[in-house]
Amino acid sequence: MPTVNAEIKRLLRHKDQKILDGQTAIGLILANLRKQVLAELNTVSGEGYAVYQLQQNRAMLERAMLEFEVLASREIGNQLGIAWNAGGDLLSQAAAVGELRIGMTYLPQAQLQVLKDASFYRIKSLSNAAWDKINGELVMGMLGQKTPQQVTQAIAGSLDSPGVFKSIELRAETITKLEMGRAYSAATHLSIKQAAASVPGLQKEWWHAGHPKRPRINHVRLHGQRKPVDQPFIVGSVIIDHPRDPKAPLSEVIGCGCDLVPWHPDWDKQSLPKPGLIDNRDIRSRPS
Repeated sequence: MPTVNAEIKRLLRHKDQKILDGQTAIGLILANLRKQVLAELNTVSGEGYAVYQLQQNRAMLERAMLEFEVLASREIGNQLGIAWNAGGDLLSQAAAVGELRIGMTYLPQAQLQVLKDASFYRIKSLSNAAWDKINGELVMGMLGQKTPQQVTQAIAGSLDSPGVFKSIELRAETITKLEMGRAYSAATHLSIKQAAASVPGLQKEWWHAGHPKRPRINHVRLHGQRKPVDQPFIVGSVIIDHPRDPKAPLSEVIGCGCDLVPWHPDWDKQSLPKPGLIDNRDIRSRPS
């Protein structure tokens, strides 16, 4: 029969895979956008832009960015719902293995919507920033400071230059990882908080995920720390309830892959994973 910690680690691996799936889904939307942009930019012939060509490019590319914003927001909203439900189920599934009776927990959709709205804002900001860069390159072409080929390379990228799209891809990947991880931890925290009202001894525990190059020392020190669910963790000088807490500054949440898990005295004899080596999960995709 599996131990509680073994079950928790299995669930966290599943969560990690879902986050990677979410990043892949957003990446596919970006790949399609880049394909559209390249097709439009390649319609420009000759060594320089004509005014009508610039106007056509601008109009099409602006529509494409708006379409990306809509599709990416819809996708990340769906992915947050998946992460929210999975985070809410972590306690009940762990408790079932540990033969701990807990009552029903309820995850309010209003709180999930707040998280979704924050993600939509980040996607919109990403789209706006990308459009500003794309438009700037088009203007350089219109002014004769860059050829159409140079504009295309600056926007779509090449082997020698990453271009605007590489920065969009990296930011979109970061947003997806952060927001899905945040939804998962927030739901886990809420379910523990609700169950703790009727389950004596139930607490929350911080697990450090690890980072191959730059682990946050304050996060490493929190590994295995337990708290009553109504008491916060102290990360350096920051007070937060769980990893990627919306109250925390970006410096503490960007790239954080730490986890919040339930703990109960009946499970105390089970071994705690070593920090950064939670069942040998691939920490390359899980910075902390």
